[in-house]
Parts: sequence; C-alpha cells; structure tokens
Amino acid sequence: MATYVVGVDGGTTGCRTVIFKENGEEVGSAYFETPTKYPQPGWVEQDGQEYCDLALRSTKVAIERTGVDPKDIAAISFTNMRSTFIPVDKDGNFLTHIFIWQDIRGNEVIPWMHETLAKNGMTELDLYNITGFPISAVPPSSKIYWFKKHYPDLYEKTYKFVTPQAMLLRAYGVTEDWCDDDTDANWWQICDADTFEYRADIAEMFGVDVNKYPTNYKPATKMGEITPEVAALTGLLVGTPIVMGSGDQQCGAIGVGNASEGLASVCLGTAGLCIGYSDKPIRHPSGANHVLGHPGTGHWQMEGHASASASAFRWFRDTVGQLEQGAARVIGSDVYELLSQEAQQSPPGAKGTIFIPWLAGAACPYYDAYARAAFVGMTFSHTKSDLVRAAMEGIAFEMRDMLEALKQGGLKPFEYYRVTGGAARSPLWNQIQADVYNGSVETVKVSEATALGAAMLGAIGVGIYSDVHEAIDNMVHVADRWEPIPENVETYDEIFKIFRNTYQALKTDVFPAISRFQGVE
Repeated sequence: MATYVVGVDGGTTGCRTVIFKENGEEVGSAYFETPTKYPQPGWVEQDGQEYCDLALRSTKVAIERTGVDPKDIAAISFTNMRSTFIPVDKDGNFLTHIFIWQDIRGNEVIPWMHETLAKNGMTELDLYNITGFPISAVPPSSKIYWFKKHYPDLYEKTYKFVTPQAMLLRAYGVTEDWCDDDTDANWWQICDADTFEYRADIAEMFGVDVNKYPTNYKPATKMGEITPEVAALTGLLVGTPIVMGSGDQQCGAIGVGNASEGLASVCLGTAGLCIGYSDKPIRHPSGANHVLGHPGTGHWQMEGHASASASAFRWFRDTVGQLEQGAARVIGSDVYELLSQEAQQSPPGAKGTIFIPWLAGAACPYYDAYARAAFVGMTFSHTKSDLVRAAMEGIAFEMRDMLEALKQGGLKPFEYYRVTGGAARSPLWNQIQADVYNGSVETVKVSEATALGAAMLGAIGVGIYSDVHEAIDNMVHVADRWEPIPENVETYDEIFKIFRNTYQALKTDVFPAISRFQGVE
C-alpha cells in the first residue's frame, strides 16, 4: 500500500494540487488558472474567494484523476506566491481584492518611507540590516502603507493582513487565528531577519499596528485536520493532517535539494530567482539581496529576484517567434523546442549580439525601475538565430549577476546549480547556464519543485521523515547534468563584462529619458 503526500501551490497564475508518493514520485495533479484583474495601471489583483475555491477544486480533481484512495494520503501542505496579501475583518471577510506581488502602486509611498527613516535617524541600509529587505514596490510593506493612506476606514476595519497561505490554511479547515510560516515573515519588512519575529518599533515607525499581521509558525508544524465540510469539497478524508508549508521559492529550494552550502538553485519561471543557503545570519553589504528563512532547518536563505526572467523569452516568442508558433501548431511540436533548434545555429556569444532582458525594469542587484530591455551589437551579419540565442544568453547573464551578488553577501562559492522553471526543459539553455555560471548544472525529475517542497514539509510534519535532509535524500532525484565547456566559459566571461557595462552606460541618461518618454516618471 502506497503512502501519499499532497502539495497545494497557490501561484501567481493559478492554483495547483500535486499528489506525490513518499519517495517523491509525482502521481498526478490538477491546475486551474486564477483570473487576474488590472483595474488601473500598476494595479494587479485577484479575488480572494475565487482563489480559495479554485485551490479546493484542484485538490478534488487531482484525487479524482489519480484514483488515489484518500485514506492513503498522510498529509497536505501548502506553498504560495509570496509578497502577496489581502486585508480581512474580524469576521474573516475579505475587505479588498488580493494585492498581488506584481502590483506596483506602493511606488507612490516609497519617498515617504525614505523620509520616515531619515526622521528616525535611519537609512535604507539600516532598515535592510534589520529586516533583510531593501525598499521597493515588490514587498507588501509599501502597498500596506499605500492602503492605509488611501483607505483609512478600511485600514481601521482590518483585523489582519493575510497571505495566500493563511487564506488556504483557513479554507482547508484550520481553525487557529490567521496564521502563516515564519520563514516568509521578512516580506512584511517589519521583522527581524535573524529571528523572524515582528519588530513593534519598526511597525510603529511606519504607522502600522503589528497586531494586524498573522501569527507565525515554523514550517512542518501540524496546524489542524480536514473537516467534514472540506472533505466534501476536496475528496480528502476527514481528519487528514494539515501541515504548515512555506513560500513558493523556499519550497522550490528544498524541492530541488537546496539545503546545504555550495549549492545554488536557479528558477527561470514567470520571475527569476537565485537562492543560496546559509546556516548563519547573512546580509548583502549594500542591501542587494533578500534574506528569508529556510524551511525545515530554521536557517536562512539569500535570494536574488528578477522581474521578467523566462517571461522575457515568452515575450520574444510572442513578438519575434510567430513563424515558429505557427510551425509548432502545424507539426504538433513545442514552439520552445523549435526556437532552441534555431538558437543552436548561432555560436556561443551570438556573434556579439547581447540581449538586455529588463522588460519589467531591473531588480537585483540594480533595483532600477527605469531600466529597459534592448538588443545591442547587431550588424547586417546577424540572423534570427543570433537573436534567439542572445535572448537565452541574456537571461542567463541576469541570473549570473544575481549569483555574483549572493556571493558578495557572504555565501560560500557555488560548486553546482539546480535549475527549475520552463527554461530547464531546454538542454541548450541548461548548457548555456553551465557555461555562463562556470559550474555544473543539474535538473531534477519533478518539475513542480514548489509543490514537491510543500509535500516534503507535509511528510516531515507527520513523521514520515525526521527532517528536511532526510526528506531530500528520499524525495529529490537528479534527472540530468551539464558540465561547463572551457572555451564557452571564456567567451561568456567576456560577454558578461559587456553585459554589465551596457547597464552602466545606459542607466544615467538613456534609461530615465526613455522612461519619461513612455510616461513613467
């Protein structure tokens, strides 16, 4: 008789339930897209009740599709899009739509945040050294301050600001007051990055009530059991343990086995993430990297974040790759496979064409909202194949820039890299990454690493495994490996220097001028 664990992933674009055997083998899944609303420029929202309903539905359909006997499901746990929240009142009613991490309306109050720090004799770096987060529109802090400024009556009605995981825990039957995991708490930017505990003085400085934030627990903590009402909605057995999970990228890290020094995980998905593990508190000297908790160990992870990543290649597909899209439909192939084949016709370095991938501004390590994407270095001799390869290489260069920043933050040199996301399906792109990073690149058998990480925490929470290391040993399995090619490494080292210098050359005059012309001040 098999034992199963379930991971529910409440992501940016949809809700997914994945069922795994205790050895990490994926049995089946179900996914439902979450409608996203854009009521004003820069506003990105989802409906809270719809989000929860779709997650519950995904669990029911996953169980039905797989035919797994609910009595053999040992636990269910969760992961979710981070830096995302919704205000709720005392009765649990949602007071607004969900503020998605991509929402940038908090930009309006960032000057006020700097002024507030100055009035209290602090700098942004001082705040970073406490909370582990630089000031930007991505963390929920700026959006909460914006919410209080523009909706003071709703702020007063707010009992808690809650994350998607807190919403899912409540939707699946946890009766504890609104709760979340402590590894994700630093996103609020009012927590101590070393202890993951709220700092009432920081909250007070910015004029918010620390009691309006969730109660935090350690990942892998059993939080409750499936109720009869939820069992009817999901097909789960009444009494199935509900276990605290963690944020998507923390779960993604352990889902590829990132729980030791010398290994970095690289996610090329809707956004791009580079993550390193540390067994001691860490900070970047100039505040370029996020610091969060590492689930299952009580330790820390440092992250670099890119706003576009593989989304930039999807943009390339949609705007330049129409021919490949049409051909893929006709012959029943994957458009990305056709683009990869085209990129193989270009040599490493794309004959000097460089793609700057900042279609959504530059995040780590520059944090420049004015930065824009560009192809540079083109001549009459360049072909479409060069453009395709340059796009793949440029996204890898952005990841390398973040990996370099992680090393500056005190992490030990990386000996190898585990990659996930859509790009990990391309052997060519994986070889490009090995050459650009100058290290071994590995993929894992389970592509849904975030859901696997949540399921691993569920397995730990009910005692199938004693800790995250044992869970990794049993549930994470390497699929393929690519080694760097020395002559390609040399080429990419040279091009990477030009990539960095291109930003320096454009940041002062060109990027701000283009942004003003585009109506972005």
